[in-house]
Amino acid sequence: MSNKFSLSSSIVLRAEPQYYNTYVAFDYRRVRTEFLSENEFKTLEYIRDKAANVTEIIKQTGMKESDCTKFLKSMIKINYVQSNSEKFKTKTSTKIKYDSALYEKFPIPFLSAPSTVDIFITSKCNLDCVHCFSRKDNVERHLSLDELKLIFDQLEEISVFEVRINGGETFLHPDIDEILTILKEKHFRKVILTNGTLLDDKKVESLKESNIIPTVSLDDSLGDEHDRFRGCRGSFEQTIEGLKLLRKHKVLYGINCCLHKNNLTRIDEIVKLAIRHGASRIAFLDLKITDRLRNHKNWIPTYEEYQKVMLNLLAAKIKYRSKIDVALDVFLRCQPLQESLWEAKRGFVSCQAGRNRLSIDSDGSVYPCNLVISDKKWKIGNIRQEKISDIWFSEKWLFFRGELTTTKLNKCSDCKDLKKCKDFYCRLLPYITNGDSLAPHPKCN
Repeated sequence: MSNKFSLSSSIVLRAEPQYYNTYVAFDYRRVRTEFLSENEFKTLEYIRDKAANVTEIIKQTGMKESDCTKFLKSMIKINYVQSNSEKFKTKTSTKIKYDSALYEKFPIPFLSAPSTVDIFITSKCNLDCVHCFSRKDNVERHLSLDELKLIFDQLEEISVFEVRINGGETFLHPDIDEILTILKEKHFRKVILTNGTLLDDKKVESLKESNIIPTVSLDDSLGDEHDRFRGCRGSFEQTIEGLKLLRKHKVLYGINCCLHKNNLTRIDEIVKLAIRHGASRIAFLDLKITDRLRNHKNWIPTYEEYQKVMLNLLAAKIKYRSKIDVALDVFLRCQPLQESLWEAKRGFVSCQAGRNRLSIDSDGSVYPCNLVISDKKWKIGNIRQEKISDIWFSEKWLFFRGELTTTKLNKCSDCKDLKKCKDFYCRLLPYITNGDSLAPHPKCN
């Protein structure tokens, strides 16, 4: 192979030797992850910033020529690597190194940076949803355009895989057009959450040009019921018009649907509505008792009702799999990391919070998870005072990085089913439900 090779522009590399010796290449356009050996990683890292032939690569990495050739062929096959690629534009990256002592402060390993970040760019919204966890104190908060530029730059520098733009209603940010333009040049997966009521041709075209994937909230197939849940008459028709625009412009998009007391019997109709309007994915979500929902508990199904409806969800997933992805991965529980399962055998309790994700509120405050956004008890820092990388290594993460053990959990530590239980890992759900982060899962008897 005398050709020259370079890394495809949509690939993000992460070396995490302190995290179970992990080396990863992530394609943010196709949402594909490849786990690599250290030498394979070094190969991709070397051709990230310059085109090189096999002779140059093996000299730099120490790989055998046969192994290097075989690896490059496999990477070309999945479009991670380009051949004869001197004509392709490559992106120069800064290699970030951290002092190993920063990791030693915590009992369990964690990533050098989050892989997923939620950014709540504004608190302003045009709806009044009964379940919203965003603050409703009549004070509008926005992260400024300059602050967002800085955040995006920092996230790109530390090789974050995915950034989710959240609100409020994201399209009510005063600089949303400029934000979409800035995101066009960013090398991470971009998702924007919206109620879809403010979409127009110009905004949809901007989403398409910037390779941003919208996720639209649609909670019923019946307009009146959707409007009642969203607290605004006419919002259903506006959202449907938004979906029509996304389909017209051939934008890949998904739908989030909250399941509540009044729509459990219409799952099939909701899925068919999503298919009819061209959605590629629909995720069904259970309701969490946060903020405003505390005053609307009559909307919340019992755990038993949710369990029963799971059979209908699984049936819909199979029935419509050739037409749409019916996603159930966060329904009723946030799946624990495989690493958390390993660490539980040593007595540690952990989840994704503080291990691979964080959330940034519209006032710049950083939190471990969207469940506790705006709750000052869980505030880790603020991007207006510190860099994100410095916040990530704050000792305030200790609760999520090994301080908590199963022996400290109320009741769980004595439970005969603890070893097979997958509900005790998340500590924030018990907290938002009853104020006790050491309590059992809300559904547990």
